[in-house]
Amino acid sequence: MSELAEEMLKNLEVWEVKNLLSHEQVISQNLKRLKEAMLNIGHLVDPLIVDKNTGVVLDGNHRLKVLEIIECPHATVQALDYSSDEIGLGTWYPTVSLTSDEIFHLDSLKHEKVDYEAGKAAVDSLKAPFMLMGKDKEYHLINPGSYKLMEMVEEQNYVFSLLEKGTVDYIPDEEVDKSLSLKKSVFYRRAYKKEEVVKAAQAHTPFPPKSTRHKIPGRIIRLNMKLGWLHRSRDEASTELTRMLTSRVYGGNVRKYYEPVIVIY
Repeated sequence: MSELAEEMLKNLEVWEVKNLLSHEQVISQNLKRLKEAMLNIGHLVDPLIVDKNTGVVLDGNHRLKVLEIIECPHATVQALDYSSDEIGLGTWYPTVSLTSDEIFHLDSLKHEKVDYEAGKAAVDSLKAPFMLMGKDKEYHLINPGSYKLMEMVEEQNYVFSLLEKGTVDYIPDEEVDKSLSLKKSVFYRRAYKKEEVVKAAQAHTPFPPKSTRHKIPGRIIRLNMKLGWLHRSRDEASTELTRMLTSRVYGGNVRKYYEPVIVIY
């Protein structure tokens, strides 16, 4: 077996779906599209990224939900040590095309104007679920108060429920300025800590969609594990995984990138 295949197989495993824990809610339309795609191609395209110590799914919550829906007993996972400093944790910022004024007129929504640093500090210390960033660099705390962690989660879900009239997208912090220049409203929110992610998953109290943005070095993509294999026993699925990966490495179908890449689906 080649060195590259051995390196990947150190982290790639077949786990029982029932032992995996989701930490985020799913987006219904995304789940529907993914389910259709997975059933059409018959593959679990990318392995789920999981913490090897707890079974918490760091990336792949929608894939996990599809596997549960189709009653697939096993999943291919890339098992990593979540406590490693190499795994970063941030968040995605919700953004909508509604103006600040339109948002402020939503029922039961309070707001308080702040400067950026004060607003960021307030959200980070659980004094508000969001800070709204709008045009002309105006900043407002949304429903300011004093929250415990899960109270903040509930308040975020409530605010999302009011935003149904505007499509919610999610952007990384690198895209905030671009979105603001396009006259979109961006919601700054507090990034979670790793121990909070694990605790929420174990308590079966998932965070709102796209709450976490995990930065994972050496992520394995486009594995294309057949769903039929995952319906077999765990040992059989593991054997097929090893055989397939070894064959693809030998055939020159695996490449390890050392620079950022753009993937076209």
